[in-house]
Amino acid sequence: MKILLTNDDGIDAPGLNALYRSLLESGNEVWVVAPLSDRSGASCSVSIGRDLLLERRGENRYALDGSPIDCVISALKGGYLPSMPDAVLSGINSGGNLGTDVIYSGTCGAARQACLYSVPGIALSIEKKSGTVDSEYRFSALADFASKNLEKLIGLCGNLRNKGEGEGYTYFVNVNAPSADSYNGVRFSELSRRDYHDRVFVSERADGKLVSRCVGEGAVETFGGTSSDFSLVESGCISVSVLYAEAVADKSYKDGWF
Repeated sequence: MKILLTNDDGIDAPGLNALYRSLLESGNEVWVVAPLSDRSGASCSVSIGRDLLLERRGENRYALDGSPIDCVISALKGGYLPSMPDAVLSGINSGGNLGTDVIYSGTCGAARQACLYSVPGIALSIEKKSGTVDSEYRFSALADFASKNLEKLIGLCGNLRNKGEGEGYTYFVNVNAPSADSYNGVRFSELSRRDYHDRVFVSERADGKLVSRCVGEGAVETFGGTSSDFSLVESGCISVSVLYAEAVADKSYKDGWF
């Protein structure tokens, strides 16, 4: 298969390179267009009307000074890939993208954008289990899973809709796994809910200007049942969530409400 690989940790991130090696070893043609530096939390940020440095990093590899979505747009619309890829894989991210994380995640944003541009998109992330003392993330097992199950993961994105009208795939796929060398199976999951305990500190600089800083206060608190993505990863499983690429309106409300 022809695969476009991106991420939000940057082109030199170990998770991206572990997935790159695994995909190549499985006989795929792999192109990389990834952010020049860490763009974690970029969500669906897109750069409009400004030049972005596109740096060649060897055969089939480019670093773009932009967000993960900028990378997908540049690669799929820029004309420098030899052909459209069969799928876009985003990751492997250092840190899980669980539950509410998918709203803020650049890893997930890139997979979602691929689907909107008529290419299946899969996001992949590794989470360290609660209380772990591991100093490094273990990527190899998830990279191997993704390479061996590409067709199944792509199939979860559904069917291409109204291609002539510019619409894409209904779903993107969000895969999370523990930082481990083996897993306790693969399970489809619901999304958990995350409370980051955000706090904002406003201070005054020496020049008299105010600055605002948002930080997470303490450990993230997660809510969800045994079938939630967080619970499954904590239990040692690979969690697979199939998510709408586009926002879906609630159709339960009827005219006459106002």
